[in-house]
Amino acid sequence: MSNTNTNPVVYDVAPEDENPVLPEVQETPETEQQPQKKNVAARIFAAILAAISVAIVFLPIKVLKGTALEGVSLFNAVKDLFVADGASKLFGVLPTYANIDTFFGKVAGVAFYVLPLMLVLAIVFGVIAVFCVKKAPALLRVTAYFFTLGFGVYAITTLYVSYLNNGFAVADLDYITLGLTLVGAIVYFVTAATKVGKVAWVNALQFVLSLVSVAAVLFAYAKNQTALADGLASIGLNDAEMILSVVLGVFFLDLIIAGIRVQAKKGLTVDLIRYIVQLLIVAAFCYIAIAGKAGTTYLVCVIAAAVVSLIQLIICIIQLKLLNKKEEPAEEPEPVVEEYVREEYAEALPYEGGPVEGVAMAEEVTPTFTEPAPAPQVQTAGYDFYNSKSFDPFIALLSSEERNQFTELFILKYKGPMPEIPDYQVGGDNKEFFRKLFIYLGQYRDRIPDNLLSKIYQFAIKM
Repeated sequence: MSNTNTNPVVYDVAPEDENPVLPEVQETPETEQQPQKKNVAARIFAAILAAISVAIVFLPIKVLKGTALEGVSLFNAVKDLFVADGASKLFGVLPTYANIDTFFGKVAGVAFYVLPLMLVLAIVFGVIAVFCVKKAPALLRVTAYFFTLGFGVYAITTLYVSYLNNGFAVADLDYITLGLTLVGAIVYFVTAATKVGKVAWVNALQFVLSLVSVAAVLFAYAKNQTALADGLASIGLNDAEMILSVVLGVFFLDLIIAGIRVQAKKGLTVDLIRYIVQLLIVAAFCYIAIAGKAGTTYLVCVIAAAVVSLIQLIICIIQLKLLNKKEEPAEEPEPVVEEYVREEYAEALPYEGGPVEGVAMAEEVTPTFTEPAPAPQVQTAGYDFYNSKSFDPFIALLSSEERNQFTELFILKYKGPMPEIPDYQVGGDNKEFFRKLFIYLGQYRDRIPDNLLSKIYQFAIKM
């Protein structure tokens, strides 16, 4: 009876092209460049602030002449000041209307020149913002900062010096400069919040608290001007004006930095130093108030300033802790190492005599029986190819040596498993076997003889 199968397996798979044509991949068109932002609102507000800075020169504002306030335009005030004879000279150079015999009279004289200087800077940056489209928001913040600083310093200083000289009167309020200070502050805060988000609210609160602390100390001095000199004299310091100049300079620098910090996220360390210095100065004022036997109002004001400074310091410490907590790197989970179990095979080696580690040697015993003849060597070439009812078209093409090699590699797997390649089915459909063999050929190429691999390749391309 013949072993030939009259119904051979039909391989209906068309031969694969050695140079397959890949489908065309449509190139993704480059993303169209986004149109540049016009920043129209920022440019408009910058132009408005610049225009106000020009217009205010011709509007009537409160100017401190001597010890009284007088309504006059800034342009006329400057013009008359430089053409007038006998005007007082601030620092021996700059003519001024203020009474420079007193310390705060000199401060008012400086504030008179700070205003036009800040207005010039606001005009310059405002005009640049109009034409520099890309940087308009940042330039608007700078414009609003100088705008607010100029009007704020002038309005507050003029009002404070007038209060020291004549007391408070509603008529002395300069609504124009105070109103423009508020307008500039609103624009500056809105642009800062647009840049840094919620941080602007905390920074703005810190600025207001710094302003309250400084105002409380200055109000305490206004209520009892001799208390500072008496308190300093009690500890051996007689130059009260010089010490007051240093303190006022530190306070002014403190407020300048606090204003800049409104639109910045970084700088908490600088803030911490500022609040510590501010608290130390206010604490010194408290001690001087007690040593100089100042009035109750003076003492209450400086204590209130100390409490406010302490609150600022606590807020800053909380901010620093929250920032450090965010910057701490999160604990990364330990990587999961996937364990791959690899089957290994052991090669049998002939025993050449001698002790074997871990095996106790038995005493030699003389055998009483005849050893059987050695088993004949297994010939894999006869494995099921002619003795079975299955006919395999590929194995039929191989020589005897190649059949032995193929059987040892892919059927009996003497040289180790190939888990990626499916088992070869004699007489079955082995399309997947040949496909996977060439996919993972790089891993097992060293096991396959050249002649056998050539037969496998020739058969596979015809399937």
